[in-house]
Amino acid sequence: DAMEAMQKMTGGKPVPLVRRKNNGERLDTQVDSVDLVPGDVIFLEAGDRIPADVRVLHCTDGMEVDNSALTGESMPEPRSTATEKPSQSPAEARNLAFFGTTVLKGNATCVVHATGDNTFLGKIAQSIKTSYVKSTLEIQIEHFVHFIAFIAVCVGLVSLGVKVIQRAEPADMIQYTAGALFSQVPEGLLPTVTISMMCASAEMVKRKVLVRKIDAVETLGCVSVFCSDKTGTLTKGEMTVQDLAVPLPGGPAAGMQVFNREPGTQVFPKKDADVLMDIATCGLLNNGSDFKMQEGVEVLSGSPTEVAIYRASMEVHGGAGAVKSTRANLENDKIFEIPFNSENKWMLTVHGMASRGSMFAILKGAPDRVLKFCTVSKDGAAMAQIESQMADLMGQARRVLCIARRRMSREEIPENAKFEGTGPTDCNFPMKDFEFVGLFGIEDPPKEGVAEAVVRAQKAGVKVVMVTGDHPDTARAIASRINILRSTADQECEQLHGAEDFSVITGAMLESRVPKTDNFTDEEPPEIVSWWQKATQHTRVFARVSPIHKQVIVQAYQKYGYGGLGDVCAMTGDGVNDAPALKQAEVGVAMGIRGTEVAKDAADIVLQDDNFASIVDGIAQGRLSSENLQKSIMYTLCSKVPQVAPTFGELFGLPQALTVAQVLLIDIGTDIWTAIAYALQPAESMLMERRPRHPRNEKLVNGKVLVYSYGYIGQLQMFFCWLMFFYASPKGLMNLYFAQKSPNDYTKEDHFVDTQGMSVYYWTLVLGQIAAAISTTTKLQSVIGLGTSPYGLPNNTLNIMFLGEIVLGLLAIYCGPMQSWFETAWLPIGSIVIPIGAFFGIVLIEEIRKAVGRLCFQVGEGAQDAGDPPRSGSGQPELQVPVAALKLGPMSCFCLWGQPGRR
Repeated sequence: DAMEAMQKMTGGKPVPLVRRKNNGERLDTQVDSVDLVPGDVIFLEAGDRIPADVRVLHCTDGMEVDNSALTGESMPEPRSTATEKPSQSPAEARNLAFFGTTVLKGNATCVVHATGDNTFLGKIAQSIKTSYVKSTLEIQIEHFVHFIAFIAVCVGLVSLGVKVIQRAEPADMIQYTAGALFSQVPEGLLPTVTISMMCASAEMVKRKVLVRKIDAVETLGCVSVFCSDKTGTLTKGEMTVQDLAVPLPGGPAAGMQVFNREPGTQVFPKKDADVLMDIATCGLLNNGSDFKMQEGVEVLSGSPTEVAIYRASMEVHGGAGAVKSTRANLENDKIFEIPFNSENKWMLTVHGMASRGSMFAILKGAPDRVLKFCTVSKDGAAMAQIESQMADLMGQARRVLCIARRRMSREEIPENAKFEGTGPTDCNFPMKDFEFVGLFGIEDPPKEGVAEAVVRAQKAGVKVVMVTGDHPDTARAIASRINILRSTADQECEQLHGAEDFSVITGAMLESRVPKTDNFTDEEPPEIVSWWQKATQHTRVFARVSPIHKQVIVQAYQKYGYGGLGDVCAMTGDGVNDAPALKQAEVGVAMGIRGTEVAKDAADIVLQDDNFASIVDGIAQGRLSSENLQKSIMYTLCSKVPQVAPTFGELFGLPQALTVAQVLLIDIGTDIWTAIAYALQPAESMLMERRPRHPRNEKLVNGKVLVYSYGYIGQLQMFFCWLMFFYASPKGLMNLYFAQKSPNDYTKEDHFVDTQGMSVYYWTLVLGQIAAAISTTTKLQSVIGLGTSPYGLPNNTLNIMFLGEIVLGLLAIYCGPMQSWFETAWLPIGSIVIPIGAFFGIVLIEEIRKAVGRLCFQVGEGAQDAGDPPRSGSGQPELQVPVAALKLGPMSCFCLWGQPGRR
């Protein structure tokens, strides 16, 4: 569980510390991490796992820690002894280090201030140890079971009353009452639910989506808001040089030329290699990255920015071989370096051969710091061109670095080429008159296919929201490129309707609007409620938010989203402190590659490839499993009306039309297996073009399902069963009806005539159930291609079940032993063929209903996310019912079945 995963984060080796004896003497000792107490002074060095929450008392310059276990971000974070502001969040304080994280560089002396459950991670672990909460699927299945139980008991009591009126024997009363009650129970429900979820889980694994909690499959199909991390989920999770900007041949004053990666290959054009060779060579030589051997493979390591510049420079040079020859050239040999630090914000390297007096320096870093050492700083026209290019790159959310070079004369080289200094004030060589070489435009680019996946999710009525710790401008730029943010015209339209610009919200804006308790309540101030209602409706990006804010954002969508009903929310996360938000969301999605074990334990689903496009495929699979389960229930309920109808028919003197044994043969012999086969049913064409089914607004078994099964298909089946009972049965049945004989007074011939009539009723019901099964495979799409593309019969397993139903039905009629078991009798060929008309009648009527349904809902152009209230002119789908549909009267209500969200 979560606590076990936390315990694995503690280091195995003893911790060196200092304590004081009772007499006040210093005691240097080592203890296990579990024996640490607040107040202990401990020593940490590079590679140590931090055993408790500590305050840094002293550390070496440039100390860094890996907080990925806490935040999920792989970037090293510096640590210092400086006191932070009181308003600073503890999770972001640089003078604190946390249990479970690792020292990457340097060493430190620290004092323990929290251990065990009192640590930052320990409190998170406690917060996610919540009691078991029923899933939406469990709640809906329980609701359905209660409803069916009530119907079954009522039917059983009515059947008992009929038998009492008929003065039947007690054994017959019990038999028929139990049979009538049992006939209303959908026996295939539990295996269908389980198998449907298992099939969906297996399909999701193929799409790199691992389901940890099987009922999350159905909930995923109902998700109306998806809150996603940016780094590593929507983007590649690695810094990449996207732009190389160099001066024109006439110099910076003449202008700048920018070279981008080619759209298809994502590499810099080879034809421009000569123009880019200077900036690429400087990027290779002035670089802090290095190659390491990991499991026998050379891996480039170092700062993500340095690695990105190295890779881009290597591409321009033509590969690793050319890079090695360039760096091996003695004239490029590095003899001095001033590393990057937070004060200078640049890195300097000196290269060359002192013996030849040929040396040069390369300066790389923040543009404002580097340019002041360049000759272009005195040229207004050149600076205007460079600053314009920088503004353009920054407007695209690029991180911009500047690089410059200076060749040194013999007189400028220190004696014996012994370079010294840490900055411009104490260097023993000139730090001026550098030649501007160019600019690097760096970003974490979107993953391939994410933009298309976002559009696909939006078409399915799922609101995609970016939740990131990045700068708002960076988040806005990426969100616009991957279609999360709407166009400017759409934003202006929102403002015209009285909404503020809520498209991007920062963590600072959330601070004063968090709930006073653990969750939002009905007692929140009106201004807070109003703000969150607008935010959940309009916001698409939350930037500069801490992981603590993530849980608040989820709670807000669950309370105020979907027009006040509350959104069904999915949330991604990878760090330990994302665990509360993952637990809070209806569907928690952890990252399989970057995610911590604690995050995975709190999640319902794990993305094995950390790719947003995979989860959209998962949403489609979740909807499909939910749809198939609903269709299976619809199919199962259809036969309940014609099964119970003969019981009521006997009250009006009708001959017995169906026996308990025949009901059991239909329910257990055929229906249960056909219902299970629905788990393998492919999706309809418009499955991902409809708004998600909200479990609190539209239950799995709702009024539409009951009307469809009991009031529509069930009635058609009952009509055709009675019609065939009197019309297709051999002669004599009508005479038996008009004679109004009691079953106790039947002659042997009368019993045979009634048995043949029951066989016709049974056979018609079998064909009617096959028709119902075919009809319920789609909600709006035509099965046979009436006015649209045909859905057909793609489920071979279901087709085999149809064949099995027909074979079993004929065996029950013509096989001697089965005739005695199920009270059937042989039928002439006409009594077998004529009921086939019931099959075609039901299928044809249902096809007409689907055609009318498609005609009723002509969806306007445009799209609107789930949960947004209708707006005039917004493109929200509106009901357009033609006069022909209105003339259908009660039939027009069936147009409401399976409304598409958009076209």
